[in-house]
Amino acid sequence: MHDRAATSAPQPGPTGATALAGRAGHGLAGVRFATEDERDGASVQLERAGMVLVELEGIGPSARGRLREVLDDAIERRLSARGAAAPGITSGSGADTTLGDQLFRARRAGASGIALVLGPLRAATGALGALEPEDCATLRFLAAAARERPLALVLDARDGATGGYGDPVPLRELVAATPTPTPTPTDPDPGPDPLVRHTAGASVVERDERWRAWTLQLAAARGPQPLSVLERLFAESYMPLANALAGGLDDPRARAAHDEFQATFSKGYREAAATFSATSKRPRMVFDAHDLAARIGRLHGARAVRVLLVDAMRWDVSRRVEERLVAMLGARASLTDELLLWSALPTTTLRQLETIARGTEALRAPATLEEEPEAARGRTAEYVRRMRVGPREIHKLDVVEARLRTLPGPILPHLDAIADSAAEAIARHAEALAPRTLLLVTGDHGFTIDRRGAARQGGASPEEVLCGAFALLVGDVH
Repeated sequence: MHDRAATSAPQPGPTGATALAGRAGHGLAGVRFATEDERDGASVQLERAGMVLVELEGIGPSARGRLREVLDDAIERRLSARGAAAPGITSGSGADTTLGDQLFRARRAGASGIALVLGPLRAATGALGALEPEDCATLRFLAAAARERPLALVLDARDGATGGYGDPVPLRELVAATPTPTPTPTDPDPGPDPLVRHTAGASVVERDERWRAWTLQLAAARGPQPLSVLERLFAESYMPLANALAGGLDDPRARAAHDEFQATFSKGYREAAATFSATSKRPRMVFDAHDLAARIGRLHGARAVRVLLVDAMRWDVSRRVEERLVAMLGARASLTDELLLWSALPTTTLRQLETIARGTEALRAPATLEEEPEAARGRTAEYVRRMRVGPREIHKLDVVEARLRTLPGPILPHLDAIADSAAEAIARHAEALAPRTLLLVTGDHGFTIDRRGAARQGGASPEEVLCGAFALLVGDVH
């Protein structure tokens, strides 16, 4: 226990590197939203600035309603690792007092402040898709503190759209009745909205404005785009618009914006892919899955790491699968990461298996590929199978590909049912894994839906190249 009264005595001023770190750390304080790559860069920058770095990627359902407790525990572990003193006598009596004590001990240990770098919070949301009021209060407190104290709060960019709660309002305002207009015989019945939200994780816009907003966002994206901007455009604008068009939207402006983005992406990716074997400046690709899984596993103290390849699981399908799987497993697993991986060209299963087996050498000297192997069918496709790919061992699930090949008629209405089947198969596999196994689930390539509603794959369109991935820490998770 330390004597807080000692802070009133004159203290020697910081000099040299300590002073520089203090100034840098305070300058980096505040709140920001960042992509995964940006969070990695911010972590390095904040740690170099002398701040006590607290990284939490695996914020899962077990943290729901307990975010303050989870963050306090993580801060205390990092302070202890830095050799800081034990909590003061008044620590724990309130959020403000506790944070003040932690910042005090961090500075006494030579740090310039505390940096909290948090991964996606979506797995900790409640039934309404929003964080619990207690967790929202914690984040609002930390955000306010970060504007005044040497505290940095870095949140995942995707959580900018995660639901939350603000200040309470008087009950009389909450339950105040608002008269509902009575329809008149001349009022047209709006009927069901034909442009339902097709893509999990897509931004929500008012009913009549959704496709217009997506169209405008794509039309405004002219010229070369940074990788993070391109991936965000794909997830938030291109995919929902592509699915709206596949679902029956017939507007020439929307079709033109979609087709232009698709053509520009395809041309640019074909040109860029030819250089990937000679440069380290490339996106994260499907064949990086084992390295990514190992890195995430080390970060979360996993005892084992597994990679599960889901054939033809494109980005929007992976988000559907992820949401269902997290709900199925509940407290038995924690969602640690959401990723977006790029497929090598051509976007076929055989090509991705070759790159997994040979790595960048497969980009430098591609093998002559045989005919695409037939995916498992029937009940066999609904079970995960283990296979050896070069020096790598992977697990593979064929249920998405099998359904795409056998379903009659337009594919789009069946995506939810396909995601249900995939999530059930992965849940069975996950429950059989040893405690504290890191399971990285990734698609190998995607597919596009043509104007007749059929699935096509093997090309360079965004939905064929970009596929979703996510990581779960399963078994014995607290």
